[in-house]
Amino acid sequence: MNELEKLENFVNDQIDIISKGLEYTKEQSDNIDIAIDQIVSGNFKSTKDIGDALEHLIAKIFEVHKLYFIKQNLRTKTNEIDLFIELSEKGYFYRSRLYPSLPKKFLVECKNYNETVGVTYVGKFYSLMNVSNTNNGIFISKKGLTGNPDSWSDSKGLVKKIALKNNCFILDFDLSELKNLKGKHLNKMLSDKLNCLKLDVSFEKFIKPHELENSLKDA
Repeated sequence: MNELEKLENFVNDQIDIISKGLEYTKEQSDNIDIAIDQIVSGNFKSTKDIGDALEHLIAKIFEVHKLYFIKQNLRTKTNEIDLFIELSEKGYFYRSRLYPSLPKKFLVECKNYNETVGVTYVGKFYSLMNVSNTNNGIFISKKGLTGNPDSWSDSKGLVKKIALKNNCFILDFDLSELKNLKGKHLNKMLSDKLNCLKLDVSFEKFIKPHELENSLKDA
């Protein structure tokens, strides 16, 4: 083994150690699962209490590894932002080494409805992102968005259309996706969602070769 190969192995070992440190432990995962189960049960005195519980849950999930600064219930001139999430110095360090495609900041919208969330609320969230000059958002709900992953209609379709036309990316999670986090990385979950959305709306897949292309190239 030459010196370059030794250096590559050393770097890879360090990355593995760093990556391992960003995994949720069983205790962290269990505490998050308990909070999710309480929210799903709906056993709260008011809808405000339910909404607050969901926002606190998301803040907890993001704060565990100290990769993010969290600000709750910020007000613009006309709107209230549930959560504003921005990478911390530690987050920037890990981003530069492990997840370079990860956005530096997100707006987060939490909806505690007992049914899938329709296009109206996705549209309002996009409008909030737009006036806040933020291209990346996270939409958290109990049941997810209306539509299916392959559809260009309903809420999931609107998310893809917004990404394609406006280069704004809304990553949607339902609560079931945030359970059993032991051994998982939040940054990888976000990166995977973002990359999946970007690839899904890539227009290249809709472009098919024209039957006259070759003859035109030869002309």
